Amino acid sequence: MTGQPVMPHKISLLRAVEQLCYQVSHYLLRSEKEAAAASEEALTILFRDPRFLEASDEERSAIAKKTAISAALKRAAANCSHAKQKELSSPVQPNM
Repeated sequence: MTGQPVMPHKISLLRAVEQLCYQVSHYLLRSEKEAAAASEEALTILFRDPRFLEASDEERSAIAKKTAISAALKRAAANCSHAKQKELSSPVQPNM
């Protein structure tokens, strides 16, 4: 890395993969709101990952894609679990 301060450098690297994270998340979740939340989570994880900072451009894209997939799948699983709990706790309506 050059003499560039770490924080601005990290931010510029994250901006380079921000759209990729959103696109991957949106493809998997099919919801703008959920994709935005998943991609935000992925970018937060990438910010803390030292491998992301040290990787080549190609490796950074691969790391970002894997991280976005993981964040989207975790979000989908949480939503399914929440929906299942809601379904199980709702009262059954009698058939008439």
